[in-house]
Amino acid sequence: MRHVFFVIVFLLLSSHALANVASVQASGFVQGFNDVFGECRGHFYDGQAPMLTGTRGQNLNRELDALCFEGFAVLHSGVSRTPLWSAERLTRERIQNARTLARTDSFRSESRLPHGRRAELSDYNRSGFDRGHLSPNGDMANANTQYESFSLANIAPQNGTHNRNVWRHIETTTRNLTTKYGDVYVVTGVVFATNKVERIGGRVLVPSHFFKAVYLPSLNQAAVYYSPNAESSSYEVISLSELTRRTGMNVFPALPVPVQDYAYDLPRPNEKGEIAPTGIDMDKIDLTTGSGWLLLGLEIFKYFISSINQA
Repeated sequence: MRHVFFVIVFLLLSSHALANVASVQASGFVQGFNDVFGECRGHFYDGQAPMLTGTRGQNLNRELDALCFEGFAVLHSGVSRTPLWSAERLTRERIQNARTLARTDSFRSESRLPHGRRAELSDYNRSGFDRGHLSPNGDMANANTQYESFSLANIAPQNGTHNRNVWRHIETTTRNLTTKYGDVYVVTGVVFATNKVERIGGRVLVPSHFFKAVYLPSLNQAAVYYSPNAESSSYEVISLSELTRRTGMNVFPALPVPVQDYAYDLPRPNEKGEIAPTGIDMDKIDLTTGSGWLLLGLEIFKYFISSINQA
């Protein structure tokens, strides 16, 4: 059975060598931010901050402020008065330390931002929305980084059911990926994908979606949890290139195209953040059934993409 599998893989890889690979980069507008994050580029994979690309990225490129924190970095929008994204590098040691730290809430406005471009605590009062972290408190390894995470520059209006259920499970699962695989680069962001955007306090825009992009260097694999900011527990796992298409944000610009184009099979988030075993025993695939051939095709595709990523 395995011999058949590898013969098919070899043929696919040989044919692929003649094909052209489409680029993930959007044509036209491109805006980088490496120069304004000089003090904290360690939060980004290969030291490269997320970029804005294409028409959607150009629409976001207004009233932006780059903010460095000890535990993460934020690109903040004075239009939405929320972060567009927050980036962090997670390590096993960081997660271990974070798990020993009791939560102490210290929500506050960000004094480094001009008053007219920042959210205030009063904007959230009786709004019906949670103050949702992008880089979560649960990722913070010491008292200072925990305090930083409660800056409203790292906060966006979030549906309470979403924040306390599926999104919390996604955060926990991401931490468990770090424990299992080592270093993980994470970019968490918000999306305003609807024509009519709700406001709280008359000033702060409410995102239609939240996303959490994850890159696992030890596997050279990446993907994105993409979830509507609503009471439902729905979410998608999409590729980085699909995230760029939807949002105009290329969150890991240093990654090669094949890694950006392929959505790694991220674990299904659950209450404990447990990571289910992945992979299929090839010897147990039944090729006398249609579903067996479907599974074989899926495994060939995964092997094919993994081989390209590691080339």
